[in-house]
Amino acid sequence: MASIKDLFTGIEASAGQSDDNAVEVYADSVRQALELASRELGIDVTLLDYQILQKGTRGFLGIGRAPYRVLVIPLADSHELGELSALESKLSREHGPGAVVKADADGTFRIRVTKTGIWLVLIPARGKGAKVSVDEVNNKLYSMKITPSDPGKIGKEVSNASGKTVKIGSWTPSPEYDGTMNIEVSEDEMKAFVHFVPPRYYGRHMEYDEVIDALKKTGVKIGIKEKEIKSYLDEMNYSRPLLAAEGTRTVNGKDAYVEYKVRVDTKGVSFEEDESGKVDFRNLELLENVVVGQLLAVKVPAEQGVPGRTITNKILPARPGKDVKIQHGKGTILSEDGTELTAEINGQVTFKAGRISVEPIYVVNGDVSLETGNIVFLGSVIIAGSVQDNFEVKAAGNIEVRGTVQKAFLEAEGDIIVFQGINGRDQAKIESTGGNIYSKFIQNATVFAENDVIVPEGIMHSNVDAGGRIFSNGKRARIVGGVIRAGDEVNARYLGTDVSTRTEIRVGIHPKVLQQLSDLTVMKNKIEEEQTQLKLNLRTLETQKRNAGGKLPAEREKLLKDLNARNAKLNERMDEIKGELDEVNSYINMVEHKGRVCAERTANSGVEIYIKDKSFILKDPYNHVKFSLQGDQIKISEYEAPAGVDSRVLITRRRR
Repeated sequence: MASIKDLFTGIEASAGQSDDNAVEVYADSVRQALELASRELGIDVTLLDYQILQKGTRGFLGIGRAPYRVLVIPLADSHELGELSALESKLSREHGPGAVVKADADGTFRIRVTKTGIWLVLIPARGKGAKVSVDEVNNKLYSMKITPSDPGKIGKEVSNASGKTVKIGSWTPSPEYDGTMNIEVSEDEMKAFVHFVPPRYYGRHMEYDEVIDALKKTGVKIGIKEKEIKSYLDEMNYSRPLLAAEGTRTVNGKDAYVEYKVRVDTKGVSFEEDESGKVDFRNLELLENVVVGQLLAVKVPAEQGVPGRTITNKILPARPGKDVKIQHGKGTILSEDGTELTAEINGQVTFKAGRISVEPIYVVNGDVSLETGNIVFLGSVIIAGSVQDNFEVKAAGNIEVRGTVQKAFLEAEGDIIVFQGINGRDQAKIESTGGNIYSKFIQNATVFAENDVIVPEGIMHSNVDAGGRIFSNGKRARIVGGVIRAGDEVNARYLGTDVSTRTEIRVGIHPKVLQQLSDLTVMKNKIEEEQTQLKLNLRTLETQKRNAGGKLPAEREKLLKDLNARNAKLNERMDEIKGELDEVNSYINMVEHKGRVCAERTANSGVEIYIKDKSFILKDPYNHVKFSLQGDQIKISEYEAPAGVDSRVLITRRRR
């Protein structure tokens, strides 16, 4: 970049410089090059001039980066000037930018040389601060080689200390001593920095119009910081570069989004206990019921964004926000412009795969019994009583049972809520294929939930599977007996009993994968047993055929042929099962090392813990403990409560 002397006076940049001590510096910026040269030459940075031999580039992510190549040249009489600079700093007692304003402060003064003359401004002292003396001003003028035209005027101004700018002399052109500047424009053309070299002796300071003109000649058209430039020049502190112009950054448009007016979060309700440890199931509000015409969702439209501009007036286009559609299902009406969704029927809100629907609700005012028969409904079912033995309830939405569930079968695509608990007597089966299961307790039952199983008062002698987590953290809650399997976590107040009841707990692998592995293993064992028996029968028949000269009765010949065909089919099926087993085992090995088992109070002996393919059999009780897989071993550490849940809250769901 050309210096201000080149731009306005035509005087060559080399005037008043000493090339003998010039150094060539490679650096990330001009400022860094000057700092490095200053340390190397032992000369203050304000006494250095420079010439950019090669402009550097930042590159992208460090690729293609190249340093600046700068020729740094000491100014003539730099050592003398350095001493005068130190003297100037001592005499002027000026405060740098950002200094704390104190109640007591010394007076200060500045002397500025411009085309219109030599100007003095005195800032009065505050409080008990020392006043500026005439000698200080005269010494400063002497160091600048300035002879005031009216010395008496200086004494008068020192006495008044008005803070106003007063002319004390006329300007004598001296280009070799004038201050200079260089303009640096960032590669993205978003910022322009001005680097100033202060004047020497009675040299002239840069002026506002010169800075503006130089910026425009460099190609800067917009974003000029006029107020900041004036303030910077008034301060006369050239130790930092001046950010003289800045472009406008692009503001990309915000994406459209759907604002739901009803609760769609199925994990937002809390189960809380009273002082006695009981859970009030009457106020759970797990279901979101709506009426015809009720507003369900509103689409907030995308924004277009605001284009940016560089300081060279190049337009930077903004990315408009992405549009989104309200995904709606049956029982809802979408407005013509696609911005509002309302309920078409009375019913319950369901939210599956990002799609909101309103399902009709089937209400059973008493028990599911001989009076109602089995229930199959393409919506949600609310049962005011209990589900008696040997009855079935199937629903495409949720199932809510206000009473108990006996040895019955319940299946729902959504959540299943049992207010008074499940007592299955080893024959109940409860399955949620796409939601959670909440029950006061579970005893002697088989339970599966695709997501979580939440039980405040304990799980006893049951087989419980959850794709996500299993929690039982009430005051009296414990998991005893049976097989408990969860994809992520099992967390209970107590695990097992002090009489070492066998309790199997498996985490880290989705129960469906474990069940598939178990089923394939059982089939493999059955085929192997049948093949063993087949081989014995085939060996017997083949021996009889050899002893009979290669011929058997027609009936036995047919039997031999059938057994060979059966053996071939078994071999084919065995190959298929082995292939499936290999796939399942490969998947298990690929699953990340997650899964943990936690006991808030005690994990008793007799509890068997399996995390992925690793096992830990408890032979002694452990208190306030967590079991997790680290590397190839199950490690024991301090208990961790369910995420976002304290000891008195059962699940991490927000009450509406």
